[in-house]
This record gives sequence, C-alpha cells and structure tokens, in this order.
Amino acid sequence: MSKERQKRKQEEIKLKILDAARKIISQEGVKGLSIRKITNAIDYSPAIIYHYFKDKNEIVETLTSEEYRRILTSLQSIERNENEPEKEMKESFRKYIKAALVAPEEYRAFILSDDPLIISKTSLLHQGVSKNSPTMGMLCENIQRGVRLGRYKPCDPELTAQILWTSVFGLVMKLIMEKDVPQVQIDRLIDHHFELVLNGLMSIDEE
Repeated sequence: MSKERQKRKQEEIKLKILDAARKIISQEGVKGLSIRKITNAIDYSPAIIYHYFKDKNEIVETLTSEEYRRILTSLQSIERNENEPEKEMKESFRKYIKAALVAPEEYRAFILSDDPLIISKTSLLHQGVSKNSPTMGMLCENIQRGVRLGRYKPCDPELTAQILWTSVFGLVMKLIMEKDVPQVQIDRLIDHHFELVLNGLMSIDEE
C-alpha cells in the first residue's frame, strides 16, 4: 500500500471513530460516551481506537473543537458593516442559530455538558471572556463600534455581549427542544427576538 493510500485509509478510520462518537453523544450525551460503545458501534478493537486517540477525553476535545470551528467559520463569513453594526450583529446571530440547528442534538449535547473539558471551550460568562473567545471578541467589537458611532447606547461591551448571547442561546435551545416548529414560525421568532433585543440596545430608531 502506498504512503498516500495508507494516509487516506488512516483518515477514513479516524473519521469513522469520530462519527460514531458524535452519534453516541447526540443520543446519550457526553457522559454516555465510552471507548467500549465506540468499538461496538463500528466493530473495531479498543487497540485501534487507542492508536488514533489517547483516550475518550481526546475524542471529546476533538469533537468540541470541530463544532466550535464550524460555528465560528459561519460567523467569520459575514460581511462587516461599518455604518450599521446592528445589521451585522443580526446577521451574525442568524448564522449562529442556523449553524446550531444543522446538528441540533449534537449542539445540545455539547453546550449543555458540564464536563470540565467542554466547559473550558464553551463558557461565556466569566469576566474577560472576550479576550480568549473569538466569538465573544467579535461581538464585543461590534458593540464597541456601535457605541462609538452612536448607534448603540453606552454600555459595558462584554456584559452586554454576554446577555445578548444568553438570550439567543435560550431561543436556540427551545427551538431544538420543540422539534416540530415550522420554518415560517422559526423565522418569525428570530425576527421578533432581534426586534426586541435591538430596541433595547439602539440609541436611535432603526430606519
């Protein structure tokens, strides 16, 4: 077997392990994941799993990082709006909600986990979070820009970002829990949510 083919085969095995772990987490939560369950799901020996991952924690960390990167990538694709940052913010949160609803069970399993390893990546409420969280940093920058332009009321950017994020998180979780909400109603809820949020943040009437 050529080195290129061998490398491709190794990547396929690694992805198969991660896909199995992701499915287990979506169904049973992070605490329900085990090496044994992964081996049962894909009919691999534990030795093969340990060849690619040091332990269960490394698998969880890999999946958490992938989930975080997926959502961050969707946010980074948004065009910067220098004069109307509120439109940029609204689009950012729309993208975030859409990304979360692509894999709702996986999102819920990770975001609601109290596993210290996952909390280290998903925590948003501690002071100084905007310095080490790219997503919170982006939101804080938007708020600072809006205040500077006179679009937003003067406020503490980080505290405001944290409250905004938790309000969106609440909407996302209810949409995930109530699985049969029609898309039309989802759009209405999102629109009205941001209408209320922005009314509280804006220092001038939205045109």
